[in-house]
Amino acid sequence: MRTTFLVSMLSAALLGGAACKNAEEKAESKFEKAQDNVREQREDIRDEQKDVAKEQKDVIEEQKDVAEQQRELAKAQGDLAQARSEFSLRMKERMANLDAKFNALAAKTDEKSRETADKVRAERAELQTKLNALGTTAEADWDAFKKDVDDRFDRIENEIEGRY
Repeated sequence: MRTTFLVSMLSAALLGGAACKNAEEKAESKFEKAQDNVREQREDIRDEQKDVAKEQKDVIEEQKDVAEQQRELAKAQGDLAQARSEFSLRMKERMANLDAKFNALAAKTDEKSRETADKVRAERAELQTKLNALGTTAEADWDAFKKDVDDRFDRIENEIEGRY
């Protein structure tokens, strides 16, 4: 019986040792997987940090581009304001010359001169209304506005000079 008991104990010890060894292997495997996961997560974080740094650099460059575009826009707006001012002065001078020619035409007493003066008077009023809108003309319509004003001046001047 003692022998049986000893064999039983020895068997139990061997089985227990095997079970323990199996549990150790599982724990070690689990530990290694956890280490691999931590290593992968660290690499992912490094990659994401690199991506964020690159994106921040791109944002900074885009902000520089926006600032440059804003400077260019401000310059263009200043140039447009100056062009409007110069155009306005030129049109005032041209209107003064037109008025002098109109007054000379209106002073004539023949029928054709009076008819032309009446027609030119209405066109001049329309032109003055158009010039009064100079400050409110949209930037997109500026070229068309200038062309229309120049054409109206030319038409009125040609009518007056045709009768003058």
